[in-house]
Amino acid sequence: MRTSQSAQPGVPSCAGGRSVPPTSEASLRARALADQAIVAALEADWPRAAELNQKIVEASPDDVEGRNRLGRVYIELGRLEEAKAAFAEVLRIEPHNSIALRNQGRVAALLEHKGKPNPTTTKTQPRLFIEDMGKTGILRIINPAPTHVLAKYSPGAECELREQEGLLAVHARDGELVGFLEPKVGRRLIDLLRTGNQYVAALVSTDPQNPRIAIREIFSSAENASRISFPGHHRPAETKERAYVRGTFFRYGGADEEGEVEEVEEAEEPTGEEVLEEAESTDEPLAVETEDDDDTEDEAEE
Repeated sequence: MRTSQSAQPGVPSCAGGRSVPPTSEASLRARALADQAIVAALEADWPRAAELNQKIVEASPDDVEGRNRLGRVYIELGRLEEAKAAFAEVLRIEPHNSIALRNQGRVAALLEHKGKPNPTTTKTQPRLFIEDMGKTGILRIINPAPTHVLAKYSPGAECELREQEGLLAVHARDGELVGFLEPKVGRRLIDLLRTGNQYVAALVSTDPQNPRIAIREIFSSAENASRISFPGHHRPAETKERAYVRGTFFRYGGADEEGEVEEVEEAEEPTGEEVLEEAESTDEPLAVETEDDDDTEDEAEE
């Protein structure tokens, strides 16, 4: 009877007896640097993020993720020519890289209009991008500001909601008008705000063709105890929260068109890796409040 040969000491084996080479020290070091760079971006420590991503691309010049992160960091630091060069390098390696193409357009708009990006100075709030049974929504922005104005802001930039002539306007923290929520959705939130509810908001996408904002209810007044902020997202049969974002959203500064919605099994704070990329699934679109959803909820309340 033939006995199988044991694997070499220190080398893991996979099914079928084939050995799997151990992860190289260089790969582990690169991964550690990438994780540190992501944390720095989440904490809005852009000089530190620039230093870490620069080390990554120096060690691995064809690392498109590192170069996309570096380009985003340069935008935050106002170093637009360097950002332009970083995204150009990504496109040299991957000519159809959607993240680099989108950010290249953003940089071009800023340079053309001699605009200055509005840097993200606050820590990213991962909880804002988790769907929580009617308490969160990712909403369309209508009548958006011109492209060169939107280009000033990165995904994750905090916003303020202000009532303006019967509509709910979205303003950046510097006071710039970004756009408006759709009228019926806006009127509902205006009523909830007037009666004591409180919300936090941040930009999800500054794409001029499809700008969006994430809004999360952080306080519900006693008067609104039986009302749902985002009825289109209320799923009583579900107990899980669902992530709108995943690993590369804030790393790169925009949504990856080929991303998928990632499930989160527990209502816990997601990791830095999970909150950094918006998911746009072709199978299950991002939840966006619609007027039909609002009509259904209004009828239920009556």
